[in-house]
Amino acid sequence: MSNLQVAERYAEAHHETDWTTLGELMDADVEVTYPQSGETFHGRDDYLTMLKNYPGGLDTSELVVEDTRGQKESVHVQAAPFGLPTITVSGAGNPFLLEGVVTYPDGSFYHFIGVIEFRDGLSIKETWYFAEPFDPPEWRAQYAQD
Repeated sequence: MSNLQVAERYAEAHHETDWTTLGELMDADVEVTYPQSGETFHGRDDYLTMLKNYPGGLDTSELVVEDTRGQKESVHVQAAPFGLPTITVSGAGNPFLLEGVVTYPDGSFYHFIGVIEFRDGLSIKETWYFAEPFDPPEWRAQYAQD
């Protein structure tokens, strides 16, 4: 599976609160950071245990990944003047961005960005940002289209 495919499956496992698959896609020593709260989780087991013990249960939440972004895989074939063609295959780069919205069991609604780095088909480092929606200030209305 390519890194892009792993990132897409990772997003799907989050959406489905499929902790087993999520764990299979994480390195045992993954580091997960929540910069806004200053928390860092060291290791897959601690992070998954935290998710499984979320008050009210995250399996009742609604997480929608709206976009997965990262460098796409590419294959380049170059014909040499003499001899066999040269073929270069480059894998997807890091990091991948997951962007979406989550509604928690208590009804609160947040936008999120997950910055996830993969190596050998496993998540090795994650940084998650969460933000509540807010009404735009009136002074910006003249500059915004919607």
